[in-house]
Order: sequence, then structure tokens, then C-alpha cells
Amino acid sequence: MFAAAGCASQQQPALYASAADQPAYAERFPAELAATRARYAEDEKELGRLTGEFAKYPDALKKPSWPAVTNVVEEADKAGKSGDYAAGRAEGDSVRAFYTGEGTALKRKVGGAAEHAAKEKSCDDVELYGPTAGALDRGMDQQLEERLRGHSAAHRAIEDQQDALGKPNLETLEKQADEIALASYLANVRLRAYKGGLDAALADASGVKSTLEREIKEADEVAASPSASKGAKQTAEKRKTAATSALSSLDAEVNQAKALSEELEKRNDEAKKGYEKAYEALKDALEAKAKAEPPAAPAAKK
Repeated sequence: MFAAAGCASQQQPALYASAADQPAYAERFPAELAATRARYAEDEKELGRLTGEFAKYPDALKKPSWPAVTNVVEEADKAGKSGDYAAGRAEGDSVRAFYTGEGTALKRKVGGAAEHAAKEKSCDDVELYGPTAGALDRGMDQQLEERLRGHSAAHRAIEDQQDALGKPNLETLEKQADEIALASYLANVRLRAYKGGLDAALADASGVKSTLEREIKEADEVAASPSASKGAKQTAEKRKTAATSALSSLDAEVNQAKALSEELEKRNDEAKKGYEKAYEALKDALEAKAKAEPPAAPAAKK
């Protein structure tokens, strides 16, 4: 949540007011800070994993046109830096987040509908929940992958140069192009977006603390009121429990978020340099492959 806000804040001023005075936001605030720190660490680690694979890419290909491969690699690098790819990635991430949270319920409904239809056709012994759930997972992954590839010029380059690249290499190159684009995006866009989002969130911290303290006080007043109904008192107790839990972890999470914010510029620079080093080494390896390739035989005279 906070990282996404950072992307927006780098493009234009925020068009919305702070939600620090809203209890639901305040209750989620410490957990969101922790989740933002975790996502940054995961993205940083994933970038390292991806760039560590670059050196293996040339040997995974079988006698392609190396200049054509270099063109695909360059297009993938450019795609990862582009706004179009960033928009496609953000869209996909939103869908994945929704599916992660609601996937079980969706699969239950789809599987239930399939089994109901089967029973109506007297197929009582057919178990369809497992197969439909697996198919839904695979279908979601495949559609998101295909949709994101539409935001990368590297895949158009693969299509346009398929003869030069060689049919046996196309699937491998598609995967390599996906990974280069993602690594480029992480190094040049996504990791850098965290600081804006994190700093914007930290600006809400004092307001969040006041909101949580107010919520606890109001809940205590309801609990002490002789005119409050049993239901109102139960609701107040639930609110107090949530606010108290958030307040107990707030200061620690804010301090850790501040510490991360202070490190981000240096860590982002190191991550970008690591990506650029791996990318240039890959291009050098492709150039060496091209130079080592025997010259094409002259065309026979007619």
C-alpha cells in the first residue's frame, strides 16, 4: 500500500487527504509498515536472484543469431524502465493480491458450481473441486503473464525475429526477457518508489497514534456507560482490542520504518549498480558469442 503511494507521489502531488484520523486505517497502520519493510526485502532479494541468473542465459540457447538475442535483451531492459510496463506490473500485482486474498472463496464457488452441474447430469461420483481449483490457479497465472508481456517490446522483438532466433529458443528467450524486464523494473523503478511511500506513511505516524489513543478512550467511555447496550459494549471492546494491539506495536514499527527510510537511497543505488553490472556482463557475453560464431558460408554461384 505505502509503496504504491510512493509511485504516485513521485509523479504529482497527492490528490487525497491523510487518513490518519480514521480508526480502521490507524489499526492497520503498524502492520502495513511491517508489510512494506518485508516487501522491500523480498524485492531486493528477488533482484539479486534474477541478476544472478543472467550469466547462464547465453549457454541456454542453441545457435541463435546472437545480434538478434542482444536486441531482445536490450528491449527487455528498456521495457522494465518504462511507464507502460510499470502500469502493467501494477495492474497484475493488484489482481494477484486480490486473488491471494479471495482465491479460496472463488475456487470454492467455481468448484461447487461445477459439481452441482455434474450431479444434475447424474455424475454423482465425480470430484471436481480439486481439478477446477488447479485450473483456476494456472489460468490466472497464464493470463497475467500474457497480459504483462503485452507491455514489453521484447516479446514483439521475439515474434519479429523468430526465424533468426530459432524456434527451439523462443520459449527460453521469452522467459529470459520476462526476467530481465522484471529485474530492470525492480532496480530502476520499484525499489526507488518505496522511499516516497514510506516517508508519506511516516508523516501520518503521530496522527495515527492520536487516533488510536482516542479510540481506546471512546471505547472505555462506552464500556462505562450504564445506558449503552450489550451490543454497543461488545463493539466497543472489539474496537479497543484492535486499537490497543496496534498501539502496542506502533512505536517499534515506526522506528524500524524510519531506519529503513534512511538506508533506502544507499541500498537502491547498490541494487541498481548490481543490476547494471550483471546486464553489461550479459551483453558482453552475447557479443563474445557473436564474434566467436563462424562466418556465414558465401552463397553458391548459379
